[in-house]
Amino acid sequence: MANLTSFLLFAETRMSDVNLHYKETATATSDSSLWMLITAAIVIVSSLVAWQIQRRVARNAHSSVSLFSDLCYAHRINGKGCKLLQAIADEASLQQPAMLFLADHHFDSALATAKQTMTLKPDQLATIAMVRRRMFS
Repeated sequence: MANLTSFLLFAETRMSDVNLHYKETATATSDSSLWMLITAAIVIVSSLVAWQIQRRVARNAHSSVSLFSDLCYAHRINGKGCKLLQAIADEASLQQPAMLFLADHHFDSALATAKQTMTLKPDQLATIAMVRRRMFS
């Protein structure tokens, strides 16, 4: 029993010594919750961007717009020429704008139909002539 009493007395003395040496000053710690929120936001935003890109690629994979743009790229037609061809196809009420690329008589008939409803400037006529040469010569 004396042994237990001396042990408890020794333990209490040691704890009081430790308590005297304990500093009650606050130390700066990094708040990891802010970093967790930033990381979660980055993951969510990048996931949404990847999902939108995947949807756009899948939506345009087998569409008339992608076929038309691929044909414009294959014939090395610039953006201005592609927009002009798209306008001609729209004015000629073509279901598939890529039909302009099939044969020169398809192109000429669509152009004649489009000229009835839209006015073409001289620079647009020059662009159409350049595009027609690239497509059929």
